[in-house]
Amino acid sequence: MKRILQRDFLTHTPAIVTVLLVSQPVLDVLSYFMGEAELTSVTTALRCLLLVAVSAYGFYLSDRKWVYGAMYGAIGALWLLHGLNCARMGYMDPIGDVAEYLKLIQLPLWTLSFITCLKKSGELFSRIPFFFAVNFTTVLLIILLSYAVGAPAYTYDFSERGIQLGVLGWFGVPNAQSAILCLLVTGLLLWAARTERLSVFSLACALGMGLLYLTGTRLTYFSAVLLCGAFGILFLLTRGHIRFCIPLLLAAAVLLSLQGVSPMVQRQKLTANSYAIYEEKAAAVLGEDWDFTYAQGEEIPPEKLEKIQRVYTEVYSKPGVFGGPLLGDLLDRFGLEKVMEQYHYATQPQVLYNSRTKRLAALDLIRDEKDFPTRLLGFEYAEATINGYNYDAENDLSALPFYYGYLGAALYLGFILYFVWCVLKGLVQNRRRFFDFLSLELGAYSLICILALGAAQFSGQVLRKPNVTVYFSLALAGIYYLVKIRECPGSSRKQGRKA
Repeated sequence: MKRILQRDFLTHTPAIVTVLLVSQPVLDVLSYFMGEAELTSVTTALRCLLLVAVSAYGFYLSDRKWVYGAMYGAIGALWLLHGLNCARMGYMDPIGDVAEYLKLIQLPLWTLSFITCLKKSGELFSRIPFFFAVNFTTVLLIILLSYAVGAPAYTYDFSERGIQLGVLGWFGVPNAQSAILCLLVTGLLLWAARTERLSVFSLACALGMGLLYLTGTRLTYFSAVLLCGAFGILFLLTRGHIRFCIPLLLAAAVLLSLQGVSPMVQRQKLTANSYAIYEEKAAAVLGEDWDFTYAQGEEIPPEKLEKIQRVYTEVYSKPGVFGGPLLGDLLDRFGLEKVMEQYHYATQPQVLYNSRTKRLAALDLIRDEKDFPTRLLGFEYAEATINGYNYDAENDLSALPFYYGYLGAALYLGFILYFVWCVLKGLVQNRRRFFDFLSLELGAYSLICILALGAAQFSGQVLRKPNVTVYFSLALAGIYYLVKIRECPGSSRKQGRKA
């Protein structure tokens, strides 16, 4: 009976995975409208149910259930240790902490389930580029629909100043959507290349690079330029599709020539204007010491120190030009001396006005107050809220050591580095047949992983966003399939030894 059920599930696995993946943009739109209605708990619960269902499905199909047991054991043990330590310190919001942890573990659990599905249904592997292409098309249609009905969302929306920049559509988190688009365009280009038609690839290149440009973030713009170069190199290394380099070169030329009028540059000009305001205020206080730079261990003269203190307390203790807090919360919570030490006595607005730097500084100051077990296992998510403002780090990789300690960060990065090791090992094993091993798929899925990790570090809203990690997981599973499952020179030797 069990074998019959498994056979039935295997028969329907491609259809199940297809529905699961192509529904992702629709779920994102649902999240957007639930956010507008302040009902985000609905879509959060739905994402959690999907995670449980996919994990259970993968476990049921798998022939190596001990791998799932080991993964669940590591995830559960880390949470148990983290939770016990938070309880020792005095839990403020255990439910919220659990919710954040469930977001983080989506990547390894989705990846493991995708690997099982690819093992059981080889035809799924050939469909992966198609999934990316379909979802990109869906996103594009949703954006067009939002403009057609006259109710689009913008990447940067400062209505009070009459500024609306960047094409976003009905997607609620600009950073996360920027990362999604970078991953989708990479898969779209792979799908278009596999059609072997220059016209299709040219259209995909124009639509993909155009949307990345119009989105208006630094991540999407520089990813577009990077993809033009990276795919050109891939085509040369894989000794095929050389003619596809033509639309890539044209796209790169257009992107670079239009950089000066891009939404990204317009947004940067707004930031530069804000910097200029605070630079002028700080210069009025510092006088002739406006260019002072602190050297580690240096003793600051009392007259200069007094000026620096005034910059922190008089210029940066008040709300910013957009109404958000600058350093006032940190000064109230940690004191002037600690905040100045954390910022190394900097007075430049590029440092003190930068929200990402401020968030990391807040988390660093919180961690400085903790004992060794907390540094090893992390503190709870609620501690990042100071005076009602959430100082959660936007940079996901940087946030790991704060919330889950050195142990949690090591385990998470170790999981990702395993796939890096698989690729490097395969390249070494197949160095004499390098060009047979380095396929276009392997290069594209590696690019997706690189872009995801880059977005996690320099942009944020990636590793703790299930709608982003699902694509990251699919790429990791694709890499595993290519290196460890599909017949290739390295894997065939291993199978021979086992036989």
